[in-house]
Amino acid sequence: MRDALAERLLANVMAWEPEDVARERPVLQALAALKYDEYQQFSPGMRFVESLALWIEQFEPMDERTAAYEFVLSRLVFLSHAEMAHFTAIAYPDVIRQVFMEQAAKDSGFHPYRVSKVLGTEVFERLEGSSLFFGLSDGARVDHFRRSNKELSHEQIFTSYEISKEKVHEIRTWLDEKRGHKDAAPALVLLDDFAASGTSCLTADGDRARGKLAKFVDRVQQSDEWTSVVSFPKTRLVVVFYVATAQALANIETGADVLRKTYGIEITVLCVQRIASEISLNASQTEPVIDLIKKYYDPLAKEKHPEWGGDVPFGYKDGGLPLVIHHNTPNNSIFVLWAEDSDAVQPLFPRVSRHRREA
Repeated sequence: MRDALAERLLANVMAWEPEDVARERPVLQALAALKYDEYQQFSPGMRFVESLALWIEQFEPMDERTAAYEFVLSRLVFLSHAEMAHFTAIAYPDVIRQVFMEQAAKDSGFHPYRVSKVLGTEVFERLEGSSLFFGLSDGARVDHFRRSNKELSHEQIFTSYEISKEKVHEIRTWLDEKRGHKDAAPALVLLDDFAASGTSCLTADGDRARGKLAKFVDRVQQSDEWTSVVSFPKTRLVVVFYVATAQALANIETGADVLRKTYGIEITVLCVQRIASEISLNASQTEPVIDLIKKYYDPLAKEKHPEWGGDVPFGYKDGGLPLVIHHNTPNNSIFVLWAEDSDAVQPLFPRVSRHRREA
């Protein structure tokens, strides 16, 4: 009954005739059932079609409503739970393991295309068996990554790179037993679910690298416990994102270049699903939704979020993403989609910030 009322509300908002309803209903029902109803930040009882109707209703005149509706159907990118789980599951066999195979082929003198030979080498077995995997954020889905890759030991995989000195010592002991000697350094693999701008992870600030990955490398370099496990440049650093934008990967590579020059680290940045720059929106474009983005931005919302650093009609760092992830909407997406802490704008997919507001 509630779904039927939501459809009637949307039809009224869009001024649809019966034939319009008959044409659009199957599309909306499929989108809702396959993806959008699973969005985790909807309020209790709220579903996609109802949220869509309330979101579109705030736009005036009718051509704005039409532009908003067409935007949702043709431009919106929604990453479902199943898709993110799939990216997590294939990260090792399809992406990370290829790096190990290339290194093993090089060290063993085999051509990379001789896959069975390479996989059977002691070099590959050591790389796979003694490399360490850490979650770079709470979104890294390390539990699913672990269950999806039974060829890896649970002792190799950790939910976070923020671990105690005692745990680092345990890793050292395990590695010594695993490898039989203390000289061989494993690869260090850092996992994360999503990077939109990349600036919080790793980027260049002049001749210095900054971001949580740069802080991690500095800590490793200065810690007696970590240096007993990790030895740069002998230890290879591999950073893996399940999903990342082209902008984020470019920013992270600039920071990686600084780390390479500063510490001599062999660092590899990988991505399972790359989001092309072409999907992003910006103020210079002329399609109808651009005017809507500008008109319905609430500049007062930024006062509650100094971490934005200014106006974000096109999202943080002007990301301009038409992107939603099933558990939350990144603030690099256009503001009118998520409209956090706004009394003036109704969001389509409400966002919950990871950061506490300042008092």
